[in-house]
Amino acid sequence: MQRVKEGAIYGGFAAMNSLGAVGESAVPPLMELLTGADRNVRWRSAMALARVGAPSVDPLIEVAAAREESIKNPAIWALAEIGDERAVGPLIVIMREEPSDCCRAMTAAALIKLGAPVGVAAAYDECDRSGEEFRGLVREAYWGT
Repeated sequence: MQRVKEGAIYGGFAAMNSLGAVGESAVPPLMELLTGADRNVRWRSAMALARVGAPSVDPLIEVAAAREESIKNPAIWALAEIGDERAVGPLIVIMREEPSDCCRAMTAAALIKLGAPVGVAAAYDECDRSGEEFRGLVREAYWGT
């Protein structure tokens, strides 16, 4: 956990992989880092949570639905990386209700990446509704993840 929080980038990646192998017991301390640390540590914890996989999904959904953008975006990214369809419904709600274009674009990209037909359709509808600039943000978020 300390290496994820403070280590050099290579050591941080090694620590993220190790925590992913630990599994479910790594979720609570990683969620604590995600919700309470600085920006870089938030993204590192999101990467580690993505490596943990399915046990991270429900806590990530909860955080993505209830927190500010600086915490939502890494949580949404992790949900897309995990690829669990349990995230689709909550992500659709977030995308439709979130005031930040950046966060909405990140969420639309996550829905497209998840690939569930209802999520992809909702993301495309949001792109049509929001215009070309928003579509560009979604493309950037999609290809950057």
